[in-house]
Amino acid sequence: LMPNTEWLKDSVDLNNRGEIKIDATGQTSLAGVFAAGDCTNQVYKQIIISMGSGATAALGAFDYLMRNY
Repeated sequence: LMPNTEWLKDSVDLNNRGEIKIDATGQTSLAGVFAAGDCTNQVYKQIIISMGSGATAALGAFDYLMRNY
């Protein structure tokens, strides 16, 4: 499956499959922008993993906001 991320190509880094590249906290290449789930470059595409990815991205975003604002 190909994620519907074409509209993001000028904002964040995507891999050759169109998945959003994220780090361990869910942050994208654009500072302060986080992503989670099957549209990212996480290896396994399962509901429970996507749910955990969402929690990780939420905590990453919270940490980013606390450190920067």
